Amino acid sequence: MSTEANSPTPSKNPRLLSREFVLLLASVSLFGFSWSFYLILPKFFASELGMDAAAIGRAVAIEGVAAVAATPLVGWLVDRYGRRPWLVFGNLMLMLTGILYLYVDREGPLLYLAQVCWGVGMVMGFNSAGTMTADIAPSDRMAQALGLFGAANLGMNAISPTIAELLSASAGWRYVFIASASAGLVAALLSTRLREPPRHVPRVDEVRIPILGGPLLRVYGTTALMTAAFTALFTLHQPFALELGVTEVRSFFIGFAIVALTVRLGGGRLIDRFGVLRSSIVALVLYAAVPPMLGILGPEHLFEIGAMMGLGHGIAYPALTALAIERADASSRGMVVSIIHGAFNGGHAFFAYALGWAAARWDYDAAFGAAGLLTLAGAAVLSVNRRTKAA
Repeated sequence: MSTEANSPTPSKNPRLLSREFVLLLASVSLFGFSWSFYLILPKFFASELGMDAAAIGRAVAIEGVAAVAATPLVGWLVDRYGRRPWLVFGNLMLMLTGILYLYVDREGPLLYLAQVCWGVGMVMGFNSAGTMTADIAPSDRMAQALGLFGAANLGMNAISPTIAELLSASAGWRYVFIASASAGLVAALLSTRLREPPRHVPRVDEVRIPILGGPLLRVYGTTALMTAAFTALFTLHQPFALELGVTEVRSFFIGFAIVALTVRLGGGRLIDRFGVLRSSIVALVLYAAVPPMLGILGPEHLFEIGAMMGLGHGIAYPALTALAIERADASSRGMVVSIIHGAFNGGHAFFAYALGWAAARWDYDAAFGAAGLLTLAGAAVLSVNRRTKAA
């Protein structure tokens, strides 16, 4: 391996918006455009397949379980064989997901297989692109780079569900899945144009930081707890709205994406300056208040709820990811980013099942309240770590 390949990227390329990073952002945008169509799947499950909250939670959990199961393998593959091949493969898996959903007409094995493909494709694409972002970004602008990476993805959270809702109403759900599969194919083709970034190779005498050490475990645990609020809002707001007679849910995604994009594009540098640990704690406290607010305000205020969620999530996810990267070896970034995403997907799977069951067993207000408390517990985990360091 050449000397250039052995040196850390930031010293060789201090400019953030390089040609490779801009091309990566374009690829990630198409990746996000493809998978964001599936954010409206709970409406498809409820309106077309007649599934209740518990069944919807079960189906969503399948995707999360598949993602968690794939995470260790993906982390090893990304660190061992490079980032680009798995970004291409992840996009192709999203294409396959759309093709499979063309034939889903009830809850059953085919639906579960499609959810598995979505979960694996998300892990492959998101982890490889996130790790590539960390390789390219200057070390002192990591949160900003991750914010831009997230913005390229998050922007599609408003566009794709809006298109999906309009398409499903005018032409049918079949065209929603064709659009998603087509976007996955185009994203895969664009990803082949990326060059593999140089990676850090540890020296023999370099002190290695364990990827399952205490500081990183706290970040993983907090990420998992954060998904309680994420799952309650993204998965349950649709059947909740339909149950109360609100049939158009796209305003939630529009409000979420507008605010999250604003935060990611304009706030990444501020997160770096304020500190990723403090930013994470503040964002989680804000995030925890949003699910109970959905129960209080009701589905007539989905835009406002989505906007509040966009503020919390727009800060929390890049800040927590940057915190994990800050605490990890450069040579194990692929595995650390994979574990972060695995913690997110694992929490998403668990809480989709548990909160869906709670909503069906009791009511949505109970599920929303529990989600808020669990996310607040995540802020407490990081706060304890901060006080320990200060002492």
